[in-house]
Amino acid sequence: MDEKIDFFIPPACLDETEKVFSEIKIFLASNGYRVRTEKRNLVVAENIYSGEKIGVIFSGHKVSFFLDKNHKGLDLKKLYQKIFSLCGSKREVVFIFPLSKGKAKPKTFFSKNREVYNWAFLAVPLLTLLILMAEIFQASIWSLFLYTVLLVFVFISLVSLVLPIALKATRTDDKQLLVIKIQVDGQELPREKYLSTKKALYQVVSQKIDEETISTVLRNNSVNPTMLSIYIFDFKELFQTNKKKPRVYLVNTVKRVSYSISFPRPLVLISTGLLAELTPEELKGVLMHEYSHIKNRDTVILPLLFLTGVPIAYWILSSSPHSSFFIIFLVAYYVSLSLLFKAIELRADVYATRKVGGDVYSKTIVKLEYPRLIRHETAVTKILNLLNIASYPLPTQRLHAVEHSHFIKGHIFEMIKFLFS
Repeated sequence: MDEKIDFFIPPACLDETEKVFSEIKIFLASNGYRVRTEKRNLVVAENIYSGEKIGVIFSGHKVSFFLDKNHKGLDLKKLYQKIFSLCGSKREVVFIFPLSKGKAKPKTFFSKNREVYNWAFLAVPLLTLLILMAEIFQASIWSLFLYTVLLVFVFISLVSLVLPIALKATRTDDKQLLVIKIQVDGQELPREKYLSTKKALYQVVSQKIDEETISTVLRNNSVNPTMLSIYIFDFKELFQTNKKKPRVYLVNTVKRVSYSISFPRPLVLISTGLLAELTPEELKGVLMHEYSHIKNRDTVILPLLFLTGVPIAYWILSSSPHSSFFIIFLVAYYVSLSLLFKAIELRADVYATRKVGGDVYSKTIVKLEYPRLIRHETAVTKILNLLNIASYPLPTQRLHAVEHSHFIKGHIFEMIKFLFS
């Protein structure tokens, strides 16, 4: 076997891998291949006409094809279309209800956030002090360093205060969330039917939460799901064993967003889009990824490293204005920050993998990164991604780090190696 082709399973099919595997075997048979060996997740098939052999390894999130060097080729586009039609014809509908801790009684959701942190009011006097210090020291290199450090902490403090309020986020680490997911054939539910069904479910979940009761309510509202899943998310329990217990805020948006702040008080923002897309274990992986940033103070270190380049560049430019060293410094500094940012993301992936397992977190990455995952990667795209400081690591690099998480310690320099693998 000389060539390997990875076929990533579409997100809609990740929970129906047995059907996917059966469809792949049918696809091989229709292309003239007969199965010679089959062991658990491994299949070896041989073409009855040409004698060419093909190896297929199934995993939870992808299928790897191992082909001979001179193979005539398989039309994987047709295979993708078949598998996508197998799962893509079903529409998923999600209902989210907040539950008070320990009771099955819904509360008012997404109410106005009135919480204010006292430390945020230090921003104005601190900024005034910084301006005075810059004048006193006449903008020396040391005063610029001090100015930068204090400015970063003030900025992060303001973001911690303003972000939950600006996004109209609701604190959820002190309550449970009930998520009901259903799959229906054909088109999505009309808005009127969705709202009436949600209202009926709202009245029921305050008394009893079980599959039979919810199925009855759905049928009474002319909704006949082909699949029903009920999840209860308990964010406080997720962080029970962690030393730093962050506050978790929920943002009402279909976008799949997660963000963390480690100073001055640990804070994690997630969106309802993530709740709708992921299972509790997969969401735990996302939260553990964000907790890694909090644990390692990444949201403080990265802005500090980014802004401390300003006084260094100022010092180089003022000491030797016509030197080419200034340009060299800027390029090296930019590339180093880009590599560091991506390495930190990979380190968070490794941490999350060790908490929830490689199979679960690999599926999470596939669900969240599938549009990027199916793009054709070349050496040029890898280089451009490395040079783009605002870009996350490539999904294949993230999955590669997850697969090798048990063999590495998770240091930054180890993670940088994965960016070039």
